[in-house]
Amino acid sequence: MTLRLAVLDLAGTTVCDDGLVLDAVLAALGAVRMPCAGPRFPALRRQAEATMDRASLAVFGDLLDGDMHRARHADSAFAARLRSRVRAGVLREIPGATAAMTALHDAGLSVCLCSGFEPALHAEMVEALGWTELADLLVCPADVDGRGLPDPAMLLTAAARVKVEPSGVVTAGDATSAMTAGRRAGAGLTVGVLTGAHRAAPLRAAGADAIVDSVADLPALLGLPS
Repeated sequence: MTLRLAVLDLAGTTVCDDGLVLDAVLAALGAVRMPCAGPRFPALRRQAEATMDRASLAVFGDLLDGDMHRARHADSAFAARLRSRVRAGVLREIPGATAAMTALHDAGLSVCLCSGFEPALHAEMVEALGWTELADLLVCPADVDGRGLPDPAMLLTAAARVKVEPSGVVTAGDATSAMTAGRRAGAGLTVGVLTGAHRAAPLRAAGADAIVDSVADLPALLGLPS
């Protein structure tokens, strides 16, 4: 197998979440007067935590029972809260993520960073981490008509942009939806990491070919120098 492109997720895979995303979800729900307390809230929180690897607008549409007017307002508030946190300097990489991407580059692989965020926020996060030169391309749902994970559209679009067949792609993510997308796309290697949303058993059940503790372990899995 010749791998030529690595498609890596942001939050939970290359970027430490540390409650960052959930904090923004709560701010977004507050902006549309959705109570963040009371009997419904524990279930609402569980639903948000289980789905935040998808396109953020789609998540808010589900949380707000299909009210897309409120969902768009919530999504804007979500992005604004995350952006303020990024600008406050709280964003941290998963330890070893920069070194891993550098090793992939040195081995001749292109690197794509994906997320469910809006394009401007996605790019700002990458810039804040100093990854602008390391990331050959950025892809988010807005680039594929809103089709976030587990749809394979982002992976397939990244592969097409660098003229690589899906079989030449290694994809790594922390959520079952990323594993499903990799399998649906026909990725050469779909890797689950244990630094985010899901544990090993569900990642394997969703189609992971391999499980590693962290994206920092990806180069070794591929037999590359660390």
